[in-house]
Amino acid sequence: MFSETTLAANLAALERAQGQRPGLARLDEAHTRAVADGADGVRLELRHPTGEWQSLNAPRIATWPRQLFVIGPALGEFIDDLERSGASTRLVLLEPDPGIAALLLARRDLTSWITNGRLCLLTGPDYGGAMNCGRLVDVSAPPTLIVNGALAACRAADAKAAEAVAGRLVAEARANADARRRFAGRYLLQTLANLPVIAREGDAAALDGLLAGHPAVIVGAGPSLDDQLPALAALQDRAVVIGADTTLRPLLAGGVRPHLVAGVDPAELNARHLAGVDDLDGIFLAAEGSLHPSAFTGFAGRTFVFKVSDHEPWPWLRAAGLDRGTLRAWGSVVTTAFDLAVRLGCAPIVFAGLDLSYPVRRPYCANTIYDATWREAMATYGCTWEQLVDDYFGRLADLRVPDLHGRPVLTSPHLISFRDWLCQQVSADSSRRYVNTTGAGILHGANLEHATLHDVLGPHAPLGGHVRDILRSARAQARPHDGLTSRRRELLAQPTSPGARETLAQWMDFSAGAVTADEIRRVLSSGQPA
Repeated sequence: MFSETTLAANLAALERAQGQRPGLARLDEAHTRAVADGADGVRLELRHPTGEWQSLNAPRIATWPRQLFVIGPALGEFIDDLERSGASTRLVLLEPDPGIAALLLARRDLTSWITNGRLCLLTGPDYGGAMNCGRLVDVSAPPTLIVNGALAACRAADAKAAEAVAGRLVAEARANADARRRFAGRYLLQTLANLPVIAREGDAAALDGLLAGHPAVIVGAGPSLDDQLPALAALQDRAVVIGADTTLRPLLAGGVRPHLVAGVDPAELNARHLAGVDDLDGIFLAAEGSLHPSAFTGFAGRTFVFKVSDHEPWPWLRAAGLDRGTLRAWGSVVTTAFDLAVRLGCAPIVFAGLDLSYPVRRPYCANTIYDATWREAMATYGCTWEQLVDDYFGRLADLRVPDLHGRPVLTSPHLISFRDWLCQQVSADSSRRYVNTTGAGILHGANLEHATLHDVLGPHAPLGGHVRDILRSARAQARPHDGLTSRRRELLAQPTSPGARETLAQWMDFSAGAVTADEIRRVLSSGQPA
């Protein structure tokens, strides 16, 4: 009934889908036991606080909702019932007991469920990987939550902790759905406007493993970067320098030429970090396909395109023979830069300028595009820098958490979320060294060292032009793709054909009604966002 091979396959699938394997263990026989039940069957039992043993059976489910959370799935026999029903229910299983979870995963093959995004499994007590499951939760209808009665009776605190995790996942999924309603139209139209660039430039998937074993520095635009720039400038040839788009201008102003800059936000304001910058020779752009078209101008022939999900219009592009690799984005371009360094195979991975908080009264380092915006505001309103800063920080809630020195520092919920995601990835990866050299802020946790740039990069030999040569060679291998022409022509010339109608309907549905068929056709005709 239980198979080590099945367990291994399910764990591998979960690691790919959730970013890390759920924690597993042997049964704690003082509190949980598996009892033989018939020739091949096994029954689970939990010890009640009174000392009695109580049967723990998988919940019985009468109707199948779109999204189902099960706390205490036991051996998961209800999955067999769901499979027979043919319903399209998505499952999130929260199992407080890692020993029980191991038996569930060894009982039957769940790889297709996991790979297709229909099943997540998280285990207590920390429920690692939860951050990557929120994007798979369907909140188009209210999710259903089932708590195993035996678990609630025997381990009430564990059940409550799992309920809290489920609540956070639903809240996150609803926030993502709201973001989709706000931004999906822009995402769709700008991706379509960028089709010539996407077809002509490189594929981020070509970067996988390309710089294995090379140190990487991931640079954020936190206020501490100002103090780190001299050291980074002196040591920039010892590592692959990967900057968030916000850091491009500050890095160049400080004498640092990054090897790669990552861009993921499709807003036109965000494109100003990348547009209109002089002397970009040798600097490569890793760009989400939906960036505002102006962001690509200075990086012609030095761009690797990626996507953050398989949203529209990527299924249509893939059907035309054009696809691009995926990089993760956890609400911040820094998380994408981190994933890029991991995909490149870099080690160690070093963080710089990543305060994720406000250790001084400045939200960013100097020389970002916001400096010009703030100067304009001071000229317009006749205010001083101190008054502008007072206004900025006066709008923030007084949220303080311990920094890496244990002192309370002002931060924001979204910055804490980015920190938690990064720490989760770092703590789950023992294959490489991670070092935070920022010297301030809230980025600290398991498996994350703290040191200076000189401490980490000083012992490494200079890389010279080696990295840029490798990137240039990878980009040169890309060949222009012309397969979109006929499919694009069909949408424009035959808008009433069944295929064109279906495609346009899917795109308008994805945008939650934010765009019309006429807008889509106009972008396809002109190559410009509506």
